[in-house]
Amino acid sequence: MDLVEAKKNLESLHQDKEKLESLNHLNSTFQFKQACQQRIHDIDKNINNIQHNIKRYARP
Repeated sequence: MDLVEAKKNLESLHQDKEKLESLNHLNSTFQFKQACQQRIHDIDKNINNIQHNIKRYARP
């Protein structure tokens, strides 16, 4: 795994999550809210996987 690419992916995922969390869901449909929550959940899983792999494969 390329460490530089992993860090870029982490930054991108954090930005995506931030954008989703900042959306105003006041007038959104239930389906849209659920889709956003699912995407945030998926992003969290991806972030955790990347962080785990960075720790696992990082060379001192």
